[in-house]
Amino acid sequence: MNSQMKQVYIVVSDLHFGGEECNHKEFCCFLEWICGLENQPETVEYKDKKITIENPAKIILLGDILELWNPKNGDRVNIIKDCMRPLTLLSNINCDKIYVLGNHDDSLDGLEGKVGCETLVNGTKFYIYSGHYPKKDKRSGVARGLQIGNRSYFFLHGHQFDKKQAIIKLINKFWDPLDWFQDIFHIKFTKNHWKENFVIFLCLLLGGRYFLWSGFLQFSFWSNLVWAMSTGFFALSSIPGIVASTQGSIYNSMKPIDKTAEQVIENKYYQRSKETIDADVVVFGHTHFASSYELKSETRNKLFLNSGCWVGNDKDIDGKKCYANTFIFLDETGAYILTWRGSGKIECIEAFN
Repeated sequence: MNSQMKQVYIVVSDLHFGGEECNHKEFCCFLEWICGLENQPETVEYKDKKITIENPAKIILLGDILELWNPKNGDRVNIIKDCMRPLTLLSNINCDKIYVLGNHDDSLDGLEGKVGCETLVNGTKFYIYSGHYPKKDKRSGVARGLQIGNRSYFFLHGHQFDKKQAIIKLINKFWDPLDWFQDIFHIKFTKNHWKENFVIFLCLLLGGRYFLWSGFLQFSFWSNLVWAMSTGFFALSSIPGIVASTQGSIYNSMKPIDKTAEQVIENKYYQRSKETIDADVVVFGHTHFASSYELKSETRNKLFLNSGCWVGNDKDIDGKKCYANTFIFLDETGAYILTWRGSGKIECIEAFN
């Protein structure tokens, strides 16, 4: 039996292509390593166990793959620069790809019905899921996990556990102001000259106000109209630049970054009372901290696994190691949280058999 017939999955999340700290070059090396698994599986030792990593049947991209909210310098062109090579490498890997959207790339949800299942050149499939994978049962409303070995697994980005993100998503159903500002910002004239335009806007606004209030000059109707239109034009071609350059600090102050899986559960980001997930293991990302937590109950224990991120560097947080460049490997033997150490070196952080 080859690996394509086996239940072998690799899960990555929070790549943030186009973001300030995206490790896209390291991710490219990681994808090249995955390509080599088709001919030569790798063995990783963890305590007294040997983990055999084979070519995956599916790669699950678990959200925030593209940094559509806060690209470097507010410029979405940086997203294209970061993702061209990794997406090419990804498409060449001989396995299907599942893209589950996160909060930073959820504006792609309009592609779900259009893309659905796209066949790539090498015959593999590419899917987009807007909320989670697998989908919920339409009749019962229950989301049932995917059976891998003796456990069932359910995959979602994890912002669904975040109360603040739930409020933002509700507002964005009616109007997404930041996306609107980004669209205006990416008009060539606006993006190249927004600073100069802002100075002109202030001069027109304050100067016009001064002359009108002081009565120093008497403007005709047409003069007022020209002033108002000019002020509005330079406002629209400068304010989006200000929003694009400052929105990162706004979002970073709102999201529960660097929280372990335990903190997500215990701090009530996850609400058990609203549980509709019928699975033994819930795999998520969002908080950039590869970790695990088992939620015990009288009826059924549920294991939560955080897939971590591919931004920044390793760091210590409250005495715990927060690794960068992490992924989850799943097969019939269990689940493994691993970190890419570069040059084909893999380190296992946790194992669950």
